[in-house]
Amino acid sequence: MNFNKIDNALNTCSAYIAEMDLTEITNKEVETYLVGGLVVLIVSEYEDYLESAFVKRAEKCGDECAINFIRTMLSRKFRSPDLRKINDTLKSFDSTLRDVFHTDIKDSPEMAAWDSLMKARHAVVHKQGSLNLTFRELKENYAKTKRVIQAVESTLGLELH
Repeated sequence: MNFNKIDNALNTCSAYIAEMDLTEITNKEVETYLVGGLVVLIVSEYEDYLESAFVKRAEKCGDECAINFIRTMLSRKFRSPDLRKINDTLKSFDSTLRDVFHTDIKDSPEMAAWDSLMKARHAVVHKQGSLNLTFRELKENYAKTKRVIQAVESTLGLELH
């Protein structure tokens, strides 16, 4: 899995933030705005990637009608890919897939990082709660959340990266 857009944005922001004095309140505010934008970017890229992973799995059946149906349903239903939606989608394919995925990430640091990212997205997009995430924490969480993506790929029997 390759998320060049995210990695490039993180590198650009990292270079910019490294030059800032984060003890100054206005710079801390700028960091918060950058983190908010990056959170939305990461979740958006993950959403697209996961949709494509589920479609790729559907393509294994070889039935174009079924594939188109799944693609359409995912594009309508699969927004803000929290773990419940990922689990529900996996269960729609087969309950054993959900069980395998859930067992793989249950109570893990990666699961906590994914939840943190989704909460941050809701804070930014829906103004639900506050964005309590620094740039450093976002980078750490991003690295951990890639493991969740790998767990979905593995569960679906895909090699997308």
